Amino acid sequence: MMFKISFKIFENDSVEEMELNGADGYFQFEIDNETYGIFIPENIDVFSVSIYWWLYYFLKALLILKSESYVLISDIEKPKIWIELMKEKNIVKISKITADKPEGSGAIETKEMPKLIHQHWKDKQISYENLKTEVVNKTKLYIEELRVLNNEVNKDIFEFGKFDTRNRKINS
Repeated sequence: MMFKISFKIFENDSVEEMELNGADGYFQFEIDNETYGIFIPENIDVFSVSIYWWLYYFLKALLILKSESYVLISDIEKPKIWIELMKEKNIVKISKITADKPEGSGAIETKEMPKLIHQHWKDKQISYENLKTEVVNKTKLYIEELRVLNNEVNKDIFEFGKFDTRNRKINS
């Protein structure tokens, strides 16, 4: 049972003072020999995604899974792709699914989408603790890299910096 997150930040020298440098790049996760996302040596903008939002959504999913058993994370770059997380006791089953994104649906949902299809990989298992450890550790690493690339008072880093509070909530 392995879950691994990889990311590569694309630096952007032309960001405005209060914009976040390092928000985008490659984001990939691997579970049980299945991967989602692209991670290649070259920096090709067309393949870049928001690392910031992927980590934020995984953190939010962890908080939800403390009290609920079902979370969907929308791939905001793809029209019908979701990452499904189902918790049973201390095991989280992760699947890549296809489903419509109804009007008004958000990036995180706690109810199954209509016409949900498991046409990709399904029920890849990881312990909640291992999932939490990987997401928390990679988020901490990402925050450190953002601090190097940006002004410390950047509102987005400050927002993500509240992560320590979230981390305490996740661990409690």
